[in-house]
Amino acid sequence: MLVIIVRKWYIYYMVKQSKKRGKQMKVIGFVRTSTQKQKNSISNQIQTITQFCGESDEFKLLDIIQEEGVSGDSLVRNGFDKMVAMIDNNEIDGVICLNLSRIGRKAAQTLELINKCLDKKIFLKDLEDGTDTRTAGGRMSVKMRAVIYEEELFRIRENIRNVIRYKKENGLKYNGRVAYGYYNKNGILYKDDFEMKIVKNIKNLKTRGHSFYKIAKRLNEYGIQTKENGDKGWSTQQVINVYNHHYKGATA
Repeated sequence: MLVIIVRKWYIYYMVKQSKKRGKQMKVIGFVRTSTQKQKNSISNQIQTITQFCGESDEFKLLDIIQEEGVSGDSLVRNGFDKMVAMIDNNEIDGVICLNLSRIGRKAAQTLELINKCLDKKIFLKDLEDGTDTRTAGGRMSVKMRAVIYEEELFRIRENIRNVIRYKKENGLKYNGRVAYGYYNKNGILYKDDFEMKIVKNIKNLKTRGHSFYKIAKRLNEYGIQTKENGDKGWSTQQVINVYNHHYKGATA
């Protein structure tokens, strides 16, 4: 809780400092981590962006949009949607990221966003390598990398599946995070019959047109517990994560 308070104060202070300057390009920062365990990564991204804008006379930092514990190809991305809305409404001149892979790992979605920004003369800037779509080279680079980032995600997922499959088949210990539908006994993964039934129910409900929000609500109404929250109930994002893991590959 203290970390979150300090983080919000830091963003508020740097945004306020940026607004004191004269006419500047209005920008937002965008930060994302794919797992809750990467909280330090969120803080590092925020610090880098706020420091960069705070030291620049070129940009006025309006806000930093955060997606914590959200896969780059998740079906529900509130932070991404907020950014797109600001772009559609011409509220900003640019988007700044520590690394453009933070925007997303679905090539089609990312390319659509890039083209929308280019059409509206809104730039994207990557602080790690300096890529900036205000240059011809930068515009070419971001489009190529959108495809590369998606391929990287496929490779990460395939590697995860191969490691889990190999260890299960050879009776080796697995010490990583156990996905819903499995349990860890002495370091070996086994299928959890009850949880696998829930996984199948999630798929069936989704196939019949139910939203992830409604599926989460139904699971909570029936008192179905999650691995992480226990009896605190399911969130929409947790349902999405389970669905993605079993039917689209492990989330990364």
